[in-house]
Amino acid sequence: MAFSEGYDAIKSQLGLDIAQLILDSGDAGIWLWNVQTGETIFNDKWADIIGYSLQELLPVSIETWLSFAHPDDLPKSEQLLNAHFKGDSERYICEARMKHKQGHWVKVLDKGQVQSWDENGNPEWMLGVHIDITEQWLKEREIEFLHAKLQKFTDNLPGFVYQYIVDKNDQAYFPFASSKVFDIYGCTADDIKKSADLIKQIIHPDDLKRVIDSIEKSRVELSDWHEVYRVNHPTKGVIWVEGKSSPIARANGSVEWNGYSEDVTEEVKSNEKIQLLTAVFTTTSRGILITTPEPKIVDVNPAFEQITGFSKEEVLGKNPSILSAKQQPKEFFEKMWERLLNTGRWQGEIWNKRKTGEVFPELLTIDAMYDEHGKVSHYIGAFDDISKAVEKRQLLDELVNQDPLTKLLNRRGLDIQLHSFSHHAANEGNQFSLIYVDLDNFKLVNDTFGHEQGDNLLLEISEQLSLQLRDKDILARIGGDEFVIVLPTLAKLSVCQDIAGRCQKAVEGVAKRYATKVPVSASFGIALYPEDGKNAKELLATADEQMYKMKLKHKASPLG
Repeated sequence: MAFSEGYDAIKSQLGLDIAQLILDSGDAGIWLWNVQTGETIFNDKWADIIGYSLQELLPVSIETWLSFAHPDDLPKSEQLLNAHFKGDSERYICEARMKHKQGHWVKVLDKGQVQSWDENGNPEWMLGVHIDITEQWLKEREIEFLHAKLQKFTDNLPGFVYQYIVDKNDQAYFPFASSKVFDIYGCTADDIKKSADLIKQIIHPDDLKRVIDSIEKSRVELSDWHEVYRVNHPTKGVIWVEGKSSPIARANGSVEWNGYSEDVTEEVKSNEKIQLLTAVFTTTSRGILITTPEPKIVDVNPAFEQITGFSKEEVLGKNPSILSAKQQPKEFFEKMWERLLNTGRWQGEIWNKRKTGEVFPELLTIDAMYDEHGKVSHYIGAFDDISKAVEKRQLLDELVNQDPLTKLLNRRGLDIQLHSFSHHAANEGNQFSLIYVDLDNFKLVNDTFGHEQGDNLLLEISEQLSLQLRDKDILARIGGDEFVIVLPTLAKLSVCQDIAGRCQKAVEGVAKRYATKVPVSASFGIALYPEDGKNAKELLATADEQMYKMKLKHKASPLG
């Protein structure tokens, strides 16, 4: 085996049997270093470890080592050398990386010991070895990489992954726990690596015995373990945890579980909420139906069956339109769906029918339910039968807005209708007109025949005026002998005049049966929206003015 220059002189000086040392060291690289001068001797194996021949490295010195050693490892090497020189360690031992000829790093175990000291007690010659531990190092790196990969994988899971062991002495601990253990128990993996006592302290006392008993049962029977229990988390408060694991019996008498735990607080609360909602769904007096977006009915509650008379089996898979009484126009449903699609909610009154065909009013609320992608998954409709409330309201409307004698709209009811017409006409660009009708000489009927006959005449005139109008036209009595006719969508003066003329003749025809000194007749005035007014007040004033002009003409007439 070849040595670099100076071997024989150093061998003689130190009296060392270098050959024997080499035999003892096997494939180790040998180095001799004069700490004071930097003179260094290597054997060929030292050079071979880093891919060189000894001849390629000549001349060698301590700088040879320094040039090949990884710069990040040199401070540690120097620290350990100084500790050895001071007598703090019997030997110098350090792991260091060295640059291989092919460009990669190898790792060596660098071991050495001072062999001679000068007269001042300072280290002089030092002998050491390099042992190539690259293969072991690479395996350790691979293990570290796989461990880091496993740790990263488990840390990205929503719960915490663990290995739990109960040894033959009943000592429990977690050799492995992912970082998510903090989310479950509020501690670190190191806190439970040697003992599981901390976990037992954190489990809710009302659940602890059940959890311990279930673990013992799993250990004895080697059956899968699965529990849902509460934990007194140090920062979250009380949370619900679900744990699952499978046991393995080891040869040394211990049992090992590999498992997974996660926070299921929201799921437990959700299940509780579902149970509560199910109870509400079943017991509420409101009728409820659930549909798909198409829509098709997928569920109804008992109140639905009671109110409508339809059983669940009769309506499942059907369109909710089977309930419609078809009393609202097409535009009503178009607006309902427009609002529902835009806002996810609609509420209003609607007329539906029972299984018997009976029509009844509902106060209906429809809410859209959305899936995780923001798309409508279901619609939930909840309704009350408001028949009695509507009857009371209609009766009240009649008392407030209806003329008690003729059952026509009174002044208040007319104002409401005119306000609605004006509002819609302004928004939609529609037109309409009104005719103000005033009876001339009606007082003579009351004075001549009495108020009862006067009321009869008013009833007959109301009936005759109605006969001259369309179904959608409105007739109101706003005073003792004053009527107003509203003509939706009509705003042509000549047509309005024809209608007013027919009404005038109808009044005169009825009045002939009541012989008074001066015959009862009618004066009228016409107002067109929007030419003659933009609101009810302006339109009535215009029509009243026109009617008054006609009345003056009638008074000037000999028939007066």
